[in-house]
This record gives sequence, structure tokens and C-alpha cells, in this order.
Amino acid sequence: MSQRIVPERPDRAPAARRPDGRRRGPTLAARLDEARQPIHHVFPIKLILVAGAAIAASLSLPWYVGLGWALVSLAIEVWLWRASAPAALHRGTSRRRIAHRRAAFAIPYALNNLWWLLLAALFWSTGEPVAMATAAATVLTIAAVGVMLFHNVPIVFYLTGVAPAVAALIVLLIATERSLLEIGPVWFVIALGGLFAAGRALETPSAQEAQRRIDESLEKYEILEANITDVIARTGLDGRYQYVSPAAADVLGYSPGELIGTSRWDYLHPDTDLSIFAEALQRLLENPDASETLAVRVRHKDGRWIWLQSRGRVILENGEPVATIDVSRDVTAQMDAEAALREAKTEAEAGARAKAEFLANVSHEIRTPMNGVLGALQALEGEPISPEGRELLRRAEDCGRMLSQLLNDVLDFSKIEAGQLDLAPEPLDAGDALESVIGLLEAQARAKGLALSYDIDGFDLWIETDPVRLRQAMFNLLGNAVKFTATGHVTARLTVRESAPHRRQVRLEVEDTGIGIAPEAQSRLFERFHQGESDTARRFGGAGLGLSITQALMRMMGGDIGFVSEEGLGSTFWIAFEAPAAQPVAAPEPQAELLEGVHVLVVEDNATNRLVARTLLTRLGATVSEAEDGVAGVEAAGRGGIDLILMDIQMPHMCGLEATRAIRGLKGSAGRTPIVALTANAMLHQRAEYLAAGMDGMVAKPLSVTALVTEIARLIAEPEPGLAATA
Repeated sequence: MSQRIVPERPDRAPAARRPDGRRRGPTLAARLDEARQPIHHVFPIKLILVAGAAIAASLSLPWYVGLGWALVSLAIEVWLWRASAPAALHRGTSRRRIAHRRAAFAIPYALNNLWWLLLAALFWSTGEPVAMATAAATVLTIAAVGVMLFHNVPIVFYLTGVAPAVAALIVLLIATERSLLEIGPVWFVIALGGLFAAGRALETPSAQEAQRRIDESLEKYEILEANITDVIARTGLDGRYQYVSPAAADVLGYSPGELIGTSRWDYLHPDTDLSIFAEALQRLLENPDASETLAVRVRHKDGRWIWLQSRGRVILENGEPVATIDVSRDVTAQMDAEAALREAKTEAEAGARAKAEFLANVSHEIRTPMNGVLGALQALEGEPISPEGRELLRRAEDCGRMLSQLLNDVLDFSKIEAGQLDLAPEPLDAGDALESVIGLLEAQARAKGLALSYDIDGFDLWIETDPVRLRQAMFNLLGNAVKFTATGHVTARLTVRESAPHRRQVRLEVEDTGIGIAPEAQSRLFERFHQGESDTARRFGGAGLGLSITQALMRMMGGDIGFVSEEGLGSTFWIAFEAPAAQPVAAPEPQAELLEGVHVLVVEDNATNRLVARTLLTRLGATVSEAEDGVAGVEAAGRGGIDLILMDIQMPHMCGLEATRAIRGLKGSAGRTPIVALTANAMLHQRAEYLAAGMDGMVAKPLSVTALVTEIARLIAEPEPGLAATA
């Protein structure tokens, strides 16, 4: 930004245009406006001239004439000085006020010239050559001042320069009775004045052209200044405004005249940290070529607070900082929008947290009895039951798993939305995963008379992925196919290929002969809570989240999902992703006497879950003790003799994490007892939280023999003192 500052001219008269489009010379009104400043500045010199003229008048005229003239002249000079003061230029910008200010300046200026002409006439009336020469010099001095102030206005040039000189010459020729030789000094003064007038006359055209170019440049600047909506301000290092552009009236409500001379600090919001200005100024002084941008609140003239964004630089003169110049714009709407966005974000985050907490509480309250039901049904499998009873047991387990899956879908989708779902990769046989899912759906397909088959194409099926989430995606595709197919078949085709060294490309296609999907519904198929036609949910049930969850899971795995479908003929859905290759891992087999002689403490607030755990553990040969909350669990562990603790997480009085920390604080072997978390909250970050509290492992609810045996086998492979001694 240029450091040149053009003084404000709020009342500068616009230049007229000739028919050819060129600017006319400046008007008399414009020259009156520009003459004020030099007249104001020469006030001390003019006082000296008044005193000198009064002394000269006292020598040639009666002393009281000189004194009277001096007093009146002094009063006129003071009047003219006040009318030309800079403060008088900013008292309003209406046309009426501008006209009043021009008149207030023009009247004392004209009286001042007339009063000096009166003095010249008094000198001339004496008839003395010296006095007459003084009179001529006075007239020509008045003319010279007029020429200097108004040299670019031809009519004023002639009225104040040429005409007075010619008039003085005529008066000399007519009024004097002295010989030409006697008034020789007077002729000499007039000759000098004539030469001066001739020189100025020759100089005027070039001066007018130069002034025209200056005026055109100023006009361009004024047009630019008037149309810039940002406020340009020059501020002294003391914080006082030295110049303010007209845009201040629109942005701040203050006219430039109201701001110039005032301190910028007076308009800042009381909460503004003034140190930011000092720090910004210090950085500018260290690097004058740089600029600084600040956003501050300032007071509008109507009393409201607005936000200004200012970009400023330092102004140097002779290498020294003298002021700053900045460009400011009103960003109140932007700041309000950002504040509203932050508030909305805060509210959304609070709502998401409340939603997550609500879902966590609901999931715990629903899953606790459900896990008890599923666990009890699983425990009954080992009891002698009639064939009819076993069929009822199987159907009850299927219903329980379906209900559990529906709940899991809702909770998983909420976690995905909140970004709280993590993947826990581990070695997995993709073929075994598909077979296990097929096994879960065989009974349902058989009951509907469907042919459920699968084909696995691949030599090395071991990959590194999240087994729970992959099975969930497989189950969603196959479950939908079985659900929406009334007759015919459902076929799954799994392909595992090497995509790169130590990388595998996995693709699962599920083909069915079901109801298919209408073309108009296909684009919305992956939307949450959507099931194609409006009556689909009523006919087939479900929450409409399975495909949305599967799509999210595939994206998390770096894969994709797609389908082709024809209404009434069936559909083919597929998922595909890439995963690292993995080494085969042998799965632990359930051992009837794995925990023979092991004393297990089950800390669980739900009586049904304690019963299920006791039944399963007893089958494995363990001795079981129970505690109904964390406080009782810590007391039981402190008494000693416990080899393994199964700890619920959410319990009254003392949660599982607090109880674990308390047990780890016990002395001796009791403080080193292996602790396994029993929880439905089995996210990766939650597992890390459990381990950080001092737990050694985790088993997800509903409690299953396979999961329990797998975790215990892991602990035996990495033995803790108490468990290893017994095992």
C-alpha cells in the first residue's frame, strides 16, 4: 500500500467538464477552499506586515489614523485566521454547510484586501513621492498575493493582478500634479509590478496545464476513495487518527471529521486485549515491509459493537516510523456466523455425547437381560432335554440372536456416526468366517425351503482383518438374501487372490432369487433406515441399517460394496477389500477340564449372568465364587485364594475399573490375580481402557464357552503367577 496520504477534502468542488470531455479549470469556489490553508499558515507574517504598515502610516499620516487602521486590520486578520483554521473544514459536509463555510472565509478575505487598498489610498492622498510609491507597492502586493493564490483561475488573475496594476497607473497619470521626474520612484515600482504581471501571465498556461494534470490525478483518487467500502486510516504512534477515508461513515457511522484527532483506543470494546496492538506494532517495526491483520470489536456510532478486520503497515519517514496505515472492513456478519457455527458444533457435540451416553445406558440395560437369556439357553444345551425341548431351545436361541443382532445394528450405526467404531485386526481364515455365518443361517433357510450354498475359491485364505466386523458384513449380505427370498436359492461365492506380495484381495458375492429391488429404490438403498418399498419393513422386519453398516465397514477396511438387481428376479450383492496376508493360527478347542482346580471369582451385579457364568465355568472344572458388585469383589479378592477374576464393568457402588485398580493395590499375590473383563462394550479403545486400569483380558457378552476358553488359553500361554501355578 502506498504511504502517500492525501489530505481529506470533504468539501472539494468537483471540476466541470468541457464538451470535449476535458476538465475545465478549477472553479473560484475550489480555489477558495484551497487558499485557506496557506492563508492560515502565514498569519504570524501578516501580523508583522500589519505592524510595519501601521508604523509607515504614522510617519506619513496622523498617528491616530495609523493606529486606527492597525486595530481594524488586526481584527480582520484574526477573523480570517479563525475562518481558515483546519477544524473549520470538518463541521458537516452538507451543501448548505459548505456554502456557509466558504462565505465565512470569503467575507473577511475581501474586507482584508479592501482595508489594505484603503491604506494605499491614504498614502497616495499625501502627494509625497515616497508615500505614493508605498501606495503603489501596497496595491501591487495585494495583486501579487491574489495571483499566487488564484493564478490558475484567469478571471481572478486579472481582477487581482492585472486590473489593480493598470488602475494604479491610470490614477497616477490623472491624479498627480507632480512632474514625471519627481515621481520617478513610483514609476519604478509600477514598472516592476508590470514585469511581474507579465511574467505571471506567461507562466499561467503552463501552470494551468500542470494543475490540470494534478486535478485529474486527484479526481481519480477521489473517485477511488469514494467507492472503496473499506475504511482507510492513518494513525499516529500515539493512536490518534490523522486521516480517515469517507467509508468510515458507512462502516462506523462517524464522519471522518468526527474521528480525526481522536484516539482509536476510545472506540475499542472494553474486553479487548490491548497487548495485541503492541505486539503487532513491534513485529511491524522489526519488519517494516510486512503487514499485520487483527480482528477487534469497535463501537459504532449508534452504540452497537461491530467486528473490524484490519490489515496494517507502518509508515517510515527518513527510516523512522511515524505512523501506521490500515485498511479495515466490517466482518460482523462473518464473525457472527462463525460464532453460531461454533455454538451449533458445541451443541451437536453435546447432543452426540448425550446420545452416546443414552445408547450406552440403554444398551447395557437391554443387553444385560438379553445376555442372561442367551447365556442360559447356551447353558441348557449341556442338559438332558427331549427332542421337542431341544427344538424349542434352538428356536429360542435363534430368536435371541436375531434380537441381539437388531440391537447391535442400531448401536453399531450410532458408533459409526460418532466415529467411535474401531477395527481390531487379527489373523482370520476367511473361509471359516463364511462357513460360520452360513451355519447361523442354515436353519432359517431350511425352514423357508431355500437352497443355501457357498463356494470358496482360494488357496491361502488367511488374512489380517477384524473377524467380528467381517462376519458382520457377511451376515448382513447373507441374512438379507435369506430374508428377502421366498423361493429358490441363495448362493455365496468367496474369492481370495494375491493382489501383491503379502497382500490378499477378498471378494464375496451373494446371489439370490428374491424379490429384487425396484429401479427407483436402488439409488437410496444404502441410506439408513431404508428398505426399498414402504411395505418391505412391515413384511420382512428389520431396522433397515444392515447395508448402511456394511457400506461403512467396507469403507473403514478400504473396500467397497455394490449390487445388481432386477425387480422380481433377484439380486447379487458383493463386498470387496484388500487385507494383509496372515499366518494360520490354531484355534483352541474347548477342554472339559481346562479349569480343573482353578478358583474363579465372578464379579457381576446381574444374578442371571452370575448363574450362566457359574454353569459354564463349573462345566470346565472350575470352583466358582460370586460377588454382586465391585466392593464385594475387592473384599473377596483381598481374602486370597482366588486364581482368576471375571469382572463386569458397569456395576453399582463401584464399577469394574475402580474395583480392578483397588485389587491391583492389594499386597501379595492377591494384587497380581489375573482379571478378565466381562462386558458388552468391546470396542478397541474400550479394551485399551480396561488394560490401562490393570485388567489382563476381555470377553464380550453374551458369554460363550469358546470365547472364554480362548481368553483363558491366552492367559495360560502368558501365565500370571496365580493362574500358572494352578494350571
